[in-house]
Amino acid sequence: MKETATVTKIDGDMVTIAVKMQEGCGVCGNNGTCKIRMSNLLAYNKNHISIKEGENVIVEVPSVEQAKSAFWVLGLPLIMLFVGYGVGALVFRAPTEGPAVASAGAGFVLALLVGMMVQRRKRLESFPYILAKEGEGLY
Repeated sequence: MKETATVTKIDGDMVTIAVKMQEGCGVCGNNGTCKIRMSNLLAYNKNHISIKEGENVIVEVPSVEQAKSAFWVLGLPLIMLFVGYGVGALVFRAPTEGPAVASAGAGFVLALLVGMMVQRRKRLESFPYILAKEGEGLY
């Protein structure tokens, strides 16, 4: 997904950007609340493109990274919720579901922590990155 954004602040390779509203924003029911959230996004200038505050740039969030992030933060914990329940039911064989539910919760929390640690380690890869200045380069 590629978007046009305006550079608002530069801090080394990390750049704060404001994403421009699109045509479909006028008919959206959010009444501009997404613009508030989209005005302070961090992007990674991994190619060290020479940019200045106020310039328009093309940013991209790689689809593969979006999918990986979604798996680590959402998919794995959801899977572990069910796996934890099954393991708890098999291991404890209790007449009530309490131990199985507790195991499901523990599996969910453990997977959530693992996912957060993996995402923290891959921090720069998960940021949107700057492809080029608007009107320059291939995009």
